[in-house]
Amino acid sequence: MTDLEDIDQRLARLAGATYAVRPSAAFAARVMQAVHAEAVPGFWENAWFSSRRLLPVAAIAAALAVGWAVQVDRSVDDELATSYASVGFE
Repeated sequence: MTDLEDIDQRLARLAGATYAVRPSAAFAARVMQAVHAEAVPGFWENAWFSSRRLLPVAAIAAALAVGWAVQVDRSVDDELATSYASVGFE
């Protein structure tokens, strides 16, 4: 007997043992009642769920903006240093 035959036999045995297992009669009613009782999310809940998707994009944009600001600050400092170093001759 191979492993495949063994698995097929076990699945057939489990299918036969659980064939009679069904949800109770009130199960569908309880599920529908829970669905209807669920509150509709308000503005803040919708804003929170929407922002969670955009948070990684905003974090990357903020990191790039900080990197760009540091680079610009260094180049401005370099330009100012050369202008301070120049001396006019008369």
